[in-house]
Amino acid sequence: MEEDSSLYCISAWNDQGYKHTTHDPGLLYRVDTMPGLGWLLGRKLYKEELEPKWPTPDKLWDWDMWMRTDYMRKGRECVIPDISRTFHFGKSGTNMNPYFHDRYFKNHILNQIPDVVMKDTDKMVQEKYEIVIENLLQKAVPVDHSVPTTSDAFIPSAEGIYVVYIAKENAADWESWIVLAS
Repeated sequence: MEEDSSLYCISAWNDQGYKHTTHDPGLLYRVDTMPGLGWLLGRKLYKEELEPKWPTPDKLWDWDMWMRTDYMRKGRECVIPDISRTFHFGKSGTNMNPYFHDRYFKNHILNQIPDVVMKDTDKMVQEKYEIVIENLLQKAVPVDHSVPTTSDAFIPSAEGIYVVYIAKENAADWESWIVLAS
């Protein structure tokens, strides 16, 4: 983190770490969100940027939602594992209920393998990571967008690297993603 000012945090949690989407306990990614649930950040970032602006108890902010705002994150990214190392265990609380907990967290996978060696940690620096992503995209085969996303044929059955393109009118446009994710 000290080498790369584009990093905001390193997290033990993968928001997309479901049983059907994760496979490799040593794989890391960079993401443009602040995942929460077990993270670390640099002391300088905390002392100089976050602590002076930390929401006081009279504010109706959840600290984790506050840390995810563009205002605080400033375009920085977080490093996450393919398979989470931490888990949300509370089914009730201020912002949690049993329905949401079961719906969202029940199908997340938790790493059970001790002493995993993380792969390519040197490639988590922004410049090197961008090269990794560019190489993957050059090898990737676009999925057939004429096939409905609800069809089993939408996701190819053959092993390989595939890419799905979605259109966004602006940063707040999630319509295409919601359709695809549904």
